[in-house]
Amino acid sequence: AAAGVPADTTGRDANKKVPGRKRGLAVDVLGLVIAVVVMAASVQDNAVGIALLDKVVAGTEPGSVKKGLVDGGFKNAVQAHGAR
Repeated sequence: AAAGVPADTTGRDANKKVPGRKRGLAVDVLGLVIAVVVMAASVQDNAVGIALLDKVVAGTEPGSVKKGLVDGGFKNAVQAHGAR
């Protein structure tokens, strides 16, 4: 992470063994950004996915998002959260 960045916004990824941040990005079929989430690297991927889905729901018209394609690293918790 850059110098002067607050420690509570960064973390150490336990799997990759690197400090920094995780970014979640939701885009439409044209690649236009719908939502962005930035969290400490120490946060679990599922927490990033759930926060990103919450932002997508908050930032779009009800029923406008029909399908989401996600990385295989997301577990059933994210898929179940998105199905509700």
